[in-house]
Parts: sequence; structure tokens; C-alpha cells
Amino acid sequence: MLNFKETIAYNVRDLSVHIFRYIHSNNEKMDGNNPFDNGSRDRISRLQGMTAGFIHMNEDHQVIQKDLEKGLSISKSTASGLVQRMVKNGLVYTMPSPDDARVKCLYLTTYAKDVMNEITIQAEQTEKELQRGISDEDLATFFRVLKQIKKNAK
Repeated sequence: MLNFKETIAYNVRDLSVHIFRYIHSNNEKMDGNNPFDNGSRDRISRLQGMTAGFIHMNEDHQVIQKDLEKGLSISKSTASGLVQRMVKNGLVYTMPSPDDARVKCLYLTTYAKDVMNEITIQAEQTEKELQRGISDEDLATFFRVLKQIKKNAK
């Protein structure tokens, strides 16, 4: 009989919950400048934060909606609504592509860049803490196994 606590799916979900709680508890300790805080006037959803991060990491070349769909594994309609909300919330702006005026490129606003700088600092601290006590070799194995699990799940 299958012991669900020894399954990949259970353990990945459990780890995800633990990491989410860890990040959330650290965010509660912040001094009110947390853009992910539920009470914040400028609240940013997790998907909007991931999208801003994707654009930020790829700012050396054009990012279009289709890149978001592929890079974040989201549908066309989800990406479209997401971009509209982010424009409305002042996180991104669009400009026609110099290569094809029918395509709109996505750019972070100054506000979003400032938020991304804060998020980057928090993410680096979180990653450092999560990796504490784990050798480089074990991390390489962990990421290799995760990659294989993703491949198997497709």
C-alpha cells in the first residue's frame, strides 16, 4: 500500500507550504514596507511579483506577453488579464515593438523596479537561509532531481 507521506507529490507540496510559511513569517517582521502584505495599499499578488521578476530578469531584451505565457506556464487569457491589471496598478507599461508594431513590449515602471529591488534583497536572504547547511554537491543533486521530476510530469 502506498504511504502518501513518502510520495514526491506530498513532499513537494509540504515543502512548498513550509517555504510559504517561512517567507510569510519573515514578511510579518518587516517594517510595513512589504508589497505582499495583505493590508498594504500597494499590494502585489504573487503572480504579479513573479511576472515583474520575469521581466526584471529579462530586461536586456524585449519581453512580450507570449514570453510571459511560456516563461510562467500560464494561458494566453491569464497573461492578458495579468498584463492589464499590472498596467492599471502602475507596475508595467507597454510600448510597440520596434520590430513589429502589432506586438507590445512590456517594461517595468520605476515603482516596480524599486519593488523588485526590495524583493531581490528578501529573496537572497531567504535563499541563503534555506541553503544553510546544504553542500554545493547536495544542492546540485537536488536541482538535478527536481529537473527530472518536472520532465517526468510533462
